[in-house]
Amino acid sequence: MATEQHTPSVLIQRSGSDWYTWLSKAAPMMPDLQRAFQFLETCCPILDQAHSLSPADAMKRLRPAVNRFLGQARCPSASSCEKIAVRTLIFNGWVQSEIARGQPVQLLLEVGAHALHKLLAMCEGADDRHGVLLRAVRSMARDWLNEASRLITNPIERAYLIFPLAMQDQIGLIEPSWWWKQLAQCDRATVLGMVEQEISQMTAMQPTNTVTWRSFDKRWGRLRVQALLEFLDDKYLLAELLRKSAVDDFEAVNAIRALSAAGRSREAIAQAEQWMRVVPKSSVLAEVLFDLYVLDGWDEEALSLAQTQFEMDPNPMWLNKLQQLHTEAAAAQRNTWAAMLAAGH
Repeated sequence: MATEQHTPSVLIQRSGSDWYTWLSKAAPMMPDLQRAFQFLETCCPILDQAHSLSPADAMKRLRPAVNRFLGQARCPSASSCEKIAVRTLIFNGWVQSEIARGQPVQLLLEVGAHALHKLLAMCEGADDRHGVLLRAVRSMARDWLNEASRLITNPIERAYLIFPLAMQDQIGLIEPSWWWKQLAQCDRATVLGMVEQEISQMTAMQPTNTVTWRSFDKRWGRLRVQALLEFLDDKYLLAELLRKSAVDDFEAVNAIRALSAAGRSREAIAQAEQWMRVVPKSSVLAEVLFDLYVLDGWDEEALSLAQTQFEMDPNPMWLNKLQQLHTEAAAAQRNTWAAMLAAGH
């Protein structure tokens, strides 16, 4: 079966005045079309005068118009999702056409970023059972990212434009790799500087044996930053993030290993010792601290740790761990434990 070829409609030859004459007659009977006309009639003159306005003044005028057009729904119903999806497509088409007409690129991309901020928030609580809103927002985000990459040549400015949106999309409505690939092409120092600021503003968590839902304060945001740092392969900031985010001993182990991988072995030991005082019965935390002691040549500390842990829980695993210590005291302790376990059986 032959594939149907798409040919441009002959209507494309008609001018904008023709389209306006036709559709404006029907607009009063079609609320969404009327809403679109009102939005375009407000925003197009502002863009035409943008050369005589400061960027701040132009955005101050455009922002309310975008808000009115897209609406203020926080948890849109299924029918509302369909309407907002149509508005999203119209808005995206308007931005694309205005860019093609040579209107101020930076201003249009900032307006697009403002709209995406609103739309991402809407999508989080939407009853988008047919996925129409999500598809429209994804299409707009893809076009917006492509235009930002193509038209904003300054990698620092591009980082400041893209990063806030990438961090807002915490539940991954847009394919995460789209954000990460674009940020990787921005100025690395700028991106990492913004990440570092995000981390510094986070509340430091502490590992505990009684993890509750309150332990996962702003969890999505932390996971979002973690995904970006893993993509950028920045071990230093990743270790810092994991250290501030550990809520149990298993996450504490991941943080300690990340500190060690970042070449911060002494900090890893100090942090592990601190957390051992908080959760002294954690065998996984004790095991990673033991390995750090051995790696750094702290044989006496490693043996003392093993003895403390074995007294609480005579796990045969510690006999194997002592094989890493090539000292007489470790060998004697291992023999004693082996005899004790054999007698117990």
